[in-house]
Amino acid sequence: MRTFLQLRMLKKITLVTLALLSTTTIMAAPLFAEISFSYEQKTISGVVYDTQSGETLPGVSVSIKGANTGTITDLDGSFQLQVEPGAVLVFSYVGYLTQEVPVQNQTSLTVNLETDIQSLEEVAIIGYGKVKRSNLTGSVSTVSAETLEQTNKVDAVSSIQGQVAGVTVQRTDNKPGGGGFNIRVRGANTINTGSGNGGYSPGQNPLFVVDGIFVDDISFLNPADIERMDVLKDAASAAIYGSRGTNGVVIIQTKKGKEGKMTVRYNNYVGFKEIYNLPPVFNGKSYIPFLRDVVVGNQFASNKDGNYGQYSAAAVNINDYLSDEELQNIANGVSTDWVDLITRNGFQQNHTLDISGGNENTVYAAGLGYTQDQGTVYGEDFNRYTLKGNIQSDLTDWLTFGYDNYITLAKTNEGSLEAFRSAYRLKPIGRAYDDNGDLLFLPTQKETQLSNPIFDTQNWKLENKYINFIGNISLSVKPLEGLSITTKFAPNIKYTRVGEYRGLYTKSAIGNQSNTRAEVNNFLDYSYTWDNIVDYSLDINNDNSLAATLVYSRFLQDNESYGIQVRNFTSDNFLFYNLGAGSNVNSYGSGFKRQTLESYTARINYNLMDRYILTLTGRYDGASVLSDDNKWAFFPSASFAYRVIREDFMRNQKVFSDLKLRLSYGQTGNNGIGGGLNPLGTLSLLESSYTNIGDASVSTLFVNGLANQDLTWERTSEVNVGFDFGFLNNRLTGSVDVYNRNIKDIIFFRPLPTATGFGGTFDNIGESRNRGIEVGLNAKIIDNEDFTWSTNLNFASNRNEIVNLYGNSDEIIFGAQGGTFIHRVGEPTGSLYGFKYDGIWQLDQAAEAESFGQKPGQVRVVDVNGDGQITEQGDRVVLGNPLPKWTGGFTSTMNYKNFDFSFFVYTSQGVTISSNFHNARAFSYDGEPARLWNGYDTNYWTPENPTNNWFQPGNGGPYQGAIKNMDVSFVKVGFMTLGYALPQETIQKLGIQKLRLYTTVQNPFTFSDYDGWDPENAGRNTYGASFMARTYMAGINFTF
Repeated sequence: MRTFLQLRMLKKITLVTLALLSTTTIMAAPLFAEISFSYEQKTISGVVYDTQSGETLPGVSVSIKGANTGTITDLDGSFQLQVEPGAVLVFSYVGYLTQEVPVQNQTSLTVNLETDIQSLEEVAIIGYGKVKRSNLTGSVSTVSAETLEQTNKVDAVSSIQGQVAGVTVQRTDNKPGGGGFNIRVRGANTINTGSGNGGYSPGQNPLFVVDGIFVDDISFLNPADIERMDVLKDAASAAIYGSRGTNGVVIIQTKKGKEGKMTVRYNNYVGFKEIYNLPPVFNGKSYIPFLRDVVVGNQFASNKDGNYGQYSAAAVNINDYLSDEELQNIANGVSTDWVDLITRNGFQQNHTLDISGGNENTVYAAGLGYTQDQGTVYGEDFNRYTLKGNIQSDLTDWLTFGYDNYITLAKTNEGSLEAFRSAYRLKPIGRAYDDNGDLLFLPTQKETQLSNPIFDTQNWKLENKYINFIGNISLSVKPLEGLSITTKFAPNIKYTRVGEYRGLYTKSAIGNQSNTRAEVNNFLDYSYTWDNIVDYSLDINNDNSLAATLVYSRFLQDNESYGIQVRNFTSDNFLFYNLGAGSNVNSYGSGFKRQTLESYTARINYNLMDRYILTLTGRYDGASVLSDDNKWAFFPSASFAYRVIREDFMRNQKVFSDLKLRLSYGQTGNNGIGGGLNPLGTLSLLESSYTNIGDASVSTLFVNGLANQDLTWERTSEVNVGFDFGFLNNRLTGSVDVYNRNIKDIIFFRPLPTATGFGGTFDNIGESRNRGIEVGLNAKIIDNEDFTWSTNLNFASNRNEIVNLYGNSDEIIFGAQGGTFIHRVGEPTGSLYGFKYDGIWQLDQAAEAESFGQKPGQVRVVDVNGDGQITEQGDRVVLGNPLPKWTGGFTSTMNYKNFDFSFFVYTSQGVTISSNFHNARAFSYDGEPARLWNGYDTNYWTPENPTNNWFQPGNGGPYQGAIKNMDVSFVKVGFMTLGYALPQETIQKLGIQKLRLYTTVQNPFTFSDYDGWDPENAGRNTYGASFMARTYMAGINFTF
């Protein structure tokens, strides 16, 4: 062990000695040319740090201004130099701003170098390579590690929410672990919008590439491990990924090792989250007048003679509608807050420990991470463990080896799917506990449909557990100057086990043993990507340079699944771990899918005078999911950039510090069939199923679908025009992009007549178009020694429409979760379709209401064609679209000495949905008053309160669903963070490089006219939903 340590020390000494010798050699020649003597020299020493990370910086050049003397910092960032009085030291390092420090009377210095933001931002990550941002010809946006650290999100997806112009992130639920998201880059890029389309949901999320590995989602990543995220938005940039790039590409790089001494970083935050923005329901006191109003509403609904004045809430005898038990509870003052009983303040914590370092030949990094996110509903929680490691080593001057891996073990307890909904539906006059303090399964003997939701949180288990491994092993050879040949093999393996148990005392079983149920589903997903890359760069002369990339890539993905469901358990003790304890095997099955993709890619970049840059790209893809005749397709792109700022006529102007024009055209494709995983969508196959007949399980065979051998690629073509600019020496920078994107041969599950025996078939059915504008601005408002203030702003607007539907129809109407939707020529994809809300029928409109078969107090809709009747054929209209008309984000960061403060605001405007919160049975007030559940405490219509806000309870009418079609635009404050970094003079005595303390509030404010739970996932129904939460946390960034 001692010998090993001695060798390591010897190696360090050797490296530093060589660096010093090289510097001394350079400096020595001029010193001998002119020899002078000084007898007042003194020794100055010090340490150089990175201001932001607090880490020491090895290899920093330290020179005396105006002299030819200097040195470099060692592996610990330390230096020592002989200087004369009045000397000024100049510190310079690649990627950092040069700093001059007067020595004065000091003998020791602590120097903090600022990152050269402009230098760092020069590099943009593109497919299979990187390029200087100044030479970028496409539309690529970058989210830095600093931005990700500011957000402090549990999941990586929500970290980019509102940060990139043209990227829309829509939350689908608020479950712990981040919940689900829909991500759209430049709007809807295919006609397929999700479930409800014959079961077809290929997804519109972008392609994720993590360290060169294709992944379906990035929930397995700890955001603290991400170095940067680059979003390829235009088709010319994404064309390098061919058929996988039609929805945009998000390239993610995890943190790597850096040359220098070993650095240890520990980042941590802990906090809690609380529910907010809860819609009100009635309590024990307010429920009684509500019940009376419901009774009157039922009387209005059944009225035959038009005399509505005969009904009065005061005349209603509640004894006719409540049981003796309920009346006794009222007399005893029972008022149960069911939501409060199943909710809590959820605990949240994250710990990340990293080590990194290296020398001029080898760099390495390794890290551990743990995340806990406790849900605000009992029984819900998320735990994630991560382990990462990477190394890159120059084995020789022509051979480089690299290895990366990232392992994740995660478990999500999703709890009961019914507890949330039951809590909102149960009457407040029922009891959760008996007189002895024991839980009551049924709140009242009269209530037989809803059980105490506390039992659900204890006896309904839904557990999702997975282990995920991604790796990347590479070997790169540089046989000639400017030429490199690299081969990379990247496997991705994920095993998932979903177990669910619904015990005897749950709303699902409602105390009936035969309804108890356990289910286990297992999924094994394996894929690999094998890339072979040839890069060649050539500087022809001072004005001409050429770079070329050739890629051969092969991708394979296997998906296995098997599961079983068993019912009728005599005990709840085994959950889903002992399926043999159940007596009735209800269903079981297994499946296997394989798809492959083979690709040939070429890219050429030509740079003339660092002023005119041309990039040409072509990719030839062959996909197994299509028939032999349509398997292969070619996707070309061309992009051009003109750096106007480099022109001679721009040299003496004082307005622009940067100006570049960009123009691009590109094609991408989509081969998504059946969720993008079904390799047999162009074939008809036999499937088997089992049907229980008596005590026997009988096997049956059936054809699973109608084949379409002519199915071909979706093809996207896009023109993008943009310009980048800078003012005031780049104190103000920004970009503007305008694009027109056309999608042809859209794949859709076309419904077929019932007589065919099939629900439908996959087909290329039409064309759509996206047009939009994106703006990004960055400003350094104040930039001085003690105080800095920077902001960034982004804005994006997108307009989508269907241009053509093949065949004889110009519209396709379909149902999905959240209402009825339509694909219609001239309208946006997946538009909400239905009757238009026109207020509430008033008492003085009773005669007119009667002509439409309605009553006062009911929902009124527009008679679009004016024929005096409401019909689906004549009066349904396009009501809006679930995708926003425009989005924006604003971040502000201020630093005063060692304090920092930042906040982030984002908005989504022009979003129309069918609110499933308002569609829930409880909030629609339907049903008999005697069986009435709790209700939505809002400003509803009564004869004494003739509002148009909400219909009369118990009297919504035939079109009451129209009231739930609403705008859910919002403005949210995403986070507010206050931090303090301890001074270097204090912590360096303890051997610490950086110590920062901070506190953050996430989701502190939401501004919206929507009065449901959360405007971001308003289309989600109450089944299995969760609440919006505000999170308070404190954390530490520690480096030594």
